[in-house]
Amino acid sequence: MTTGRHSPARRGFRYALSARSMLLCAALLALTLCVVVVSSGGTYARLNSQVSAPVATIASGTATLTVSALTLPNVPLYPGLTVAAPVTVTNVGNVPLVLSVSALTPPTTSTPLSASLSVGVAVIGVVGSAPTCSATVTPAWTQTFATAARGGISPTLATGAAAILCVAVTLAASAPLNSQGHSASQFALVITGIQN
Repeated sequence: MTTGRHSPARRGFRYALSARSMLLCAALLALTLCVVVVSSGGTYARLNSQVSAPVATIASGTATLTVSALTLPNVPLYPGLTVAAPVTVTNVGNVPLVLSVSALTPPTTSTPLSASLSVGVAVIGVVGSAPTCSATVTPAWTQTFATAARGGISPTLATGAAAILCVAVTLAASAPLNSQGHSASQFALVITGIQN
């Protein structure tokens, strides 16, 4: 009779241990599978539908202004005198615009005369009306070359509409004596249209 490790009694134990291990593994695997299925909440069905939107085209608008030439009266200025002239501003873009003064560029050469000038702008009418641009018009915006700041001058200018502006230049009543005999040329008033 064989004893020890190779005895028949011992061999049955090994087979029993192997069978028990396999059953334990199978039970553990079945339990894990049950936990996964139960925790997933059952089966899920995803319903899905889609439709294509019609093709669309988007285009940007344009903001474009045209301004007629400004021709001020050719008269000598003296302290307190205001000269004025009209300009026409037309919205040739395709969006409504609010007019404003964005800059007042000083003359190329600064003189005592240019330092004593103020420039004003007012909307006085629309094309087709007969507005008068004179020294008596009250400007919506007035600045000097030294203190020029941005400022609004009108309500909304519709697409294709035109406004008449009155531009006035005044020599201050307190202009110094040395402003005599000088000129102020090549200055610019920059009118801007901002989409509202």
